[in-house]
This record gives sequence, C-alpha cells and structure tokens, in this order.
Amino acid sequence: MVTQLFRISPEMYLTNVDGKGGSYQYGARWNPAGYPILYLACSASTAMLEMAHYIPHPQLVPDSYRLGVFELPNDLIDVFDKSLLPINWADYPHNEATQLIGKEWLEACSNVALRLPSSAVPNGFDDIVIINPNHPKIGDLKFIEKTKLAYNERMFSGMNS
Repeated sequence: MVTQLFRISPEMYLTNVDGKGGSYQYGARWNPAGYPILYLACSASTAMLEMAHYIPHPQLVPDSYRLGVFELPNDLIDVFDKSLLPINWADYPHNEATQLIGKEWLEACSNVALRLPSSAVPNGFDDIVIINPNHPKIGDLKFIEKTKLAYNERMFSGMNS
C-alpha cells in the first residue's frame, strides 16, 4: 500500500527533494534552521490551505506554481502520537517544542516521513508529512504527476479582488 502526498511549489522546484528551501534556511514549525526537510500534505485540499499561510488570496498564486502528487509506501511513514503534542503546537509563530519534535525525528533517521497534524486545519483534523531527504530510502518517494494550481473561482469571491 502507498500513500498519496501533495506538494505545492514553483514548477522548477517541484521534484527537488534536497530539503534545502525556506524551511531549511529559516526553520519552520517542525524543524529548526539548518535541518533539510520537505513538507507535504496528505490531501490536495490541505496543501492548498497550507498555501494560504504564505499567499493571502488565490488570485495571487504565481502562474509558475503547480500541485505535485507523490506516492510513498506506507511502511516508510511514521505516525506521531497526537496525544504527545504540546498544548500550543499550532500557535503562530511556531515554538521550539514542535521544532524539537521534528529535529529529534530527523536526527534519528528512523523513516522517510513522519505524519503530523496540519496547523492550517482546526484541531489538527487533517495531516501533513515531513520528509527526511537524508534517509537512505528517499528514492522511494515517487513523483506521480503535476497539475496547474487552480483554485475554484468562487473561493474568496466575497473579497474585493
């Protein structure tokens, strides 16, 4: 069995899995700066909601952005026990407690991916995965297809364009 995963990025970087993008440079919710990592979502809709953290309106998404679909065997995905999350895990700005979770997992190199809750969805009802690009089985993360990123024209239609 495999799990489909979704990533949004400029097309030229979509299949780059070195993990040395913005999260590597600046740190993010699940990693401190200097730790190679990739963030993918467990559904296309969650990937699109995660995008809203960075781009405030669908009409502002650059034309070069694509939604990439990947597959990873289920046995290469660890699942984090949500009962162990710090109370403020979804706060912004993110805190060191969540970065420590990711850092320890990356350093252990126990698997290719770790499934965690998405802070873009209330109460962590949807998930993301963090990918360890330094894991020896990173090659098992397979790129399947890409599609132009297109939000439904009715999204945010009540806002001024």
